[in-house]
Amino acid sequence: MRRTLLVTVLLGAALVLSACTSPEPPAAESESPTPTATSGTTTGTEPGTDLDFGDSAVLAWQPTQDLAGELELTVVTVAEQRQSVFDGWTRDESMAAARPYFVTVTLANVGETDLGGQDVPLYLRDTDGTLGAPWTLGGDFTACQSGPLPVPFEPGAEQEMCLVYLVPDGGRVRDLVFEPTEGYDPITWTGDVEEPVRQRKDAKKRGRG
Repeated sequence: MRRTLLVTVLLGAALVLSACTSPEPPAAESESPTPTATSGTTTGTEPGTDLDFGDSAVLAWQPTQDLAGELELTVVTVAEQRQSVFDGWTRDESMAAARPYFVTVTLANVGETDLGGQDVPLYLRDTDGTLGAPWTLGGDFTACQSGPLPVPFEPGAEQEMCLVYLVPDGGRVRDLVFEPTEGYDPITWTGDVEEPVRQRKDAKKRGRG
């Protein structure tokens, strides 16, 4: 079954994916986002820290004016995907030109408040320096269940998640960025990106004696 939802991607390109939305990253200089990072914590990872894939950061985070908490986040793997991963889903020309990435992360609520349903401000920065937000996908897309934190996500809760990112215009991933507000010195993760598995020509192999 196909579901189609018009969404807005970076640079104003409209990409269509079933039951999918992509929140605005805080990179636009003309806008100020609602979520903020709390300051003054003695346990959180310092803004501006550069990490490797597999490293954890403790993020003092205020997703709304009335909600603040702490989240331990690890970027585990970043894997480039083939366009065929979206076979059976409606795509327009912009989406067909984009490069998909699946990012596996682990998250733990190490604070004192329920963060359920919040979108973690973890962005993929491409080789053009553009930040892309993760896509929220419908339940039919089982390859990577991208979306906000589960509800509830109470203190002590832990979750492994797969996040979907699209890089437009032939770009590639540069790093993963935690940047809750414009002007925040981002925490970044870099490392080796997994390449798509080569498709074997099984039919030809079976035909060989």
